[in-house]
Amino acid sequence: MCRILFRSLAFCLLVALCAGAYVGWRAFGVFQAAHGGFQHLRYLLESGETIEGQPADDVLSDSYLLSLFGDNPELVERLKTVVDLGMATDANLKLGNVSAMIVTYRKNAAGEIFDAAIYAVGGFPDPKSKRLGFHSTGYFREELDSDLWLSGNAMMNLLGRDIIVFCEQDKAEAHMALLFGLLNGGILPLAQRIVESPLYYAVVFPDPKELAPPNLRHKLQTVIIKGEMTGDTGKTEMMFISPTMRTAAQVHTIMKDMAALARITFHDKFGGYIKQMPWGPMNDTWWSVEYVSLIDSLQLIQDQVLVTARVEYDRIKNNAILKTIERAGRDLAMQKSFALAGDLPWEFTFREKDNPSGGYWSTPHRWGPEWPLGEEGVNTPGSLAAAAERERIRAEKEAAAQMNKEKSPSGSGQSPDTTPSSPTSSSST
Repeated sequence: MCRILFRSLAFCLLVALCAGAYVGWRAFGVFQAAHGGFQHLRYLLESGETIEGQPADDVLSDSYLLSLFGDNPELVERLKTVVDLGMATDANLKLGNVSAMIVTYRKNAAGEIFDAAIYAVGGFPDPKSKRLGFHSTGYFREELDSDLWLSGNAMMNLLGRDIIVFCEQDKAEAHMALLFGLLNGGILPLAQRIVESPLYYAVVFPDPKELAPPNLRHKLQTVIIKGEMTGDTGKTEMMFISPTMRTAAQVHTIMKDMAALARITFHDKFGGYIKQMPWGPMNDTWWSVEYVSLIDSLQLIQDQVLVTARVEYDRIKNNAILKTIERAGRDLAMQKSFALAGDLPWEFTFREKDNPSGGYWSTPHRWGPEWPLGEEGVNTPGSLAAAAERERIRAEKEAAAQMNKEKSPSGSGQSPDTTPSSPTSSSST
């Protein structure tokens, strides 16, 4: 009997050790990826280096565009047209480097593609003055130590100082205005475009090795993010291409663990859950709640050398994503203002609190699940339908209350104080 007990205890101990070793190995992989990524980013910031990228002539070539969007020949033809137009306008663009490429396009009611554009981020020789270049000195000063702040280059500069827009000639002004607004924290123009017609986008990093942490650097060949966003729905697909199935399995494991870590961060650190308070439910960090729900619905799949992450979301999650983009642009613009004014962030914000054109938190930059897509911003079919449903429910309640009032004794013409006589008193002599 004792021998069986000892064998059982030994087996349980062995299982516990194996499980602990497996969990520890996965935790170490996540820690190594996060720590390596931070150290790599710190080195780039302190050294003042930028991401090299790939030659623009290769990234914007017909063959590369066909390899990325071969399943959409109409889009490829549109992109070829705008790229050829841009290259013919300025041949120097071929000498530049592209570290990230953002492709956007829209579809009309008939499903035809229009307004296709490429935002090429990187470094280009002798840029014209009208091209929008950005160099975010001291971005996120409060998040980085003083040495990183004083070193000069910061987050956005890692990708390059220039953004070149390839688009149709009659759409150039609109795209430049949209880009300028985003880099200065204006999200409403983008929200308006999304409501007018669905926005399709693709973000491509031609050489992700330069941005990836050391333990993932040789496991990634290409990173592509594709998606679409409407006023009430959206979906995104992220594809990580690895050289072999073994490295793809490692990428799949690390990405799965990093998603779990992100969920813990939003749920625990930022309070991404609805609190049950004495006065009722409280959703004070709605954006964090939406991100937790977004991560819970994430599907991470490995297929040969391809690791794919898919997620779908609704209008409120759209607002959380758009607010994140807006906050990044606002912080970028404010940090530039801090550097130009020579003030600390809180000093600058305090001085601008009474600015009639709007300070950091102003009417054009509202906060809440109904902005920028919704009743407080740009109305969508979903928000209009929700408002109509609330109005219908309110009208039904008012009609029911009126009907109950008419059926009450006070509404029948009898006095509520009249006391009916008892049978005993009526039969007395």
